[in-house]
Amino acid sequence: MVDNIISLAIGAVLGWLATNWIGKPISDARDKRIKALQAVEQNSFVGGAARDERIREARAALNEAASSLRSISRGHGWPVRLYCRFARYDQEAAANCLITLHNMTGQYGYDDKERQLQVDAIYVFLRAHKQHLSRERVDEIKSQVEREKRLSEAKF
Repeated sequence: MVDNIISLAIGAVLGWLATNWIGKPISDARDKRIKALQAVEQNSFVGGAARDERIREARAALNEAASSLRSISRGHGWPVRLYCRFARYDQEAAANCLITLHNMTGQYGYDDKERQLQVDAIYVFLRAHKQHLSRERVDEIKSQVEREKRLSEAKF
């Protein structure tokens, strides 16, 4: 009888730890990923012709999404980072693309092709590209991102 109670208590503690220490943070990371994808869909093509209020809203949403993704990679514990590595999410790269979109928002001079590259890159980095991006487009995005990375790291 006492052994059953002790086993039950240990099982309850382990279940609580698994839920609160691993499950909730992973669920939070997944929610932030979905919210970032929603922010991209709703705000990525807000150009210079938009109202000032709409531009502020779009920038705020994109900035919030970028901050949320960075908080996952920098602030969550190792179970979440391990989950994200296993799922092959690159939150830092997606956050950088979100900031680029933020900076493009409300500006003239960026065409839809430049904005679409950032949107597609975010989808690739957050592994949400399988249903609507071809393998060729994914390879093109990866090569352009790698080229831009090399250029930014080059010392002139």
